[in-house]
Amino acid sequence: MNRNMRLMTPIAVGIFLATMLCPGEQAPAAADRTGFQFLDRLVILMVRSATPGDGSTDIGQDIVRLAGDLKAAQAAERVDDLFAVRYSRLLSAVRQALLMDPGVLYWPMYRYAMADFIEERTGRTPDWKDLRFKVNDHGGAGVGLGTIADAVMSEVVSLHIHLETLAKRPDILKGYLERGMNAAAAER
Repeated sequence: MNRNMRLMTPIAVGIFLATMLCPGEQAPAAADRTGFQFLDRLVILMVRSATPGDGSTDIGQDIVRLAGDLKAAQAAERVDDLFAVRYSRLLSAVRQALLMDPGVLYWPMYRYAMADFIEERTGRTPDWKDLRFKVNDHGGAGVGLGTIADAVMSEVVSLHIHLETLAKRPDILKGYLERGMNAAAAER
């Protein structure tokens, strides 16, 4: 057995035992639809804001209200911590896309975070020239919802899948760890 394998085996055993002995964070009850409701509320707000005519509205305060409701739901353990962190980041991205910044003062502080969010969720690096044009063209209103819509909806879908599979995650993790331990034992 090589040196790396000798070092990795105790680490893998430790992780395996920790997952078996520690119940960890319990998944919210399947009947609890709070996370799904948060996703629905955000998508409805975004669609409403993009509707031309009388339907379009400024959703900035609604995003802030969603953030407050999320904190309350997390404190009441109606959503798991991972969902709360990722949904909060999603709200932040939408809020930044909406903020007016006529002097383009805020853009240098969050441009890399926005580009990272877009790339992480779409797999495509956004074109800096395109982003810079949109910021300047819109009076510094962030990158605009149109620019990050694909990234936002990708994260909505990802969070939906997260919620659907939450109860299965301990068994999935256990299966991977068991296969890893069996493979490590077979290499000895």
